[in-house]
Amino acid sequence: MKTPHYVEPFLARIRGGAVLVSQAPQSEEATAKGDGHLYFTHPDGRPVGTASAVYCIREGLVVPEGDDLFGGSQTYRAALP
Repeated sequence: MKTPHYVEPFLARIRGGAVLVSQAPQSEEATAKGDGHLYFTHPDGRPVGTASAVYCIREGLVVPEGDDLFGGSQTYRAALP
C-alpha cells in the first residue's frame, strides 16, 4: 500500500509516540471539514488534517483505544508495523 505524501508527517509523529485525538465540537471549522471532527496529536497539541486522520483510521494505520463513553474511541495509537 502506498501512503499519500500528505500523511507522512503525521505518521512520523504517531510512530514517535504521539497519540491521535478526535474531537467532535460544534464549531464551524469542524462542520466545514465534512466529518464533524477536529484532529490533533497529544501531547504536542499540533493539528492533524482531516484527510490524513481519516485515511489513517480507515486504513488501519492507527488503532482505536476504545475510550469513548458510547463505545467508540477518541484516541488512536500507531498500529504495530
